[in-house]
Amino acid sequence: MLESLVIGVVVLVAALYAVWALMPASTRRNLAMRWSHALGGPSAPGVAGQLAARLQKLAKVRAGGCSECPAATLTPAERSQRKGPTG
Repeated sequence: MLESLVIGVVVLVAALYAVWALMPASTRRNLAMRWSHALGGPSAPGVAGQLAARLQKLAKVRAGGCSECPAATLTPAERSQRKGPTG
């Protein structure tokens, strides 16, 4: 019984993480900020304030993607040099 409960919780957490990670960044930021404000913001007392502060921090974190790839920081001239003469 306990084993099934633990497995269910692990699967649920993994599914929620997958949904969160695959969600568009703008939607993820909006949800995190909305949940943070619903909890009363970081100035709220107790656990709600701590959770709201974490949500706001999470909303501001870059979650990977093309903008973090080193190639995204190259100028157009640098990109053309990397491609070489054959393209």
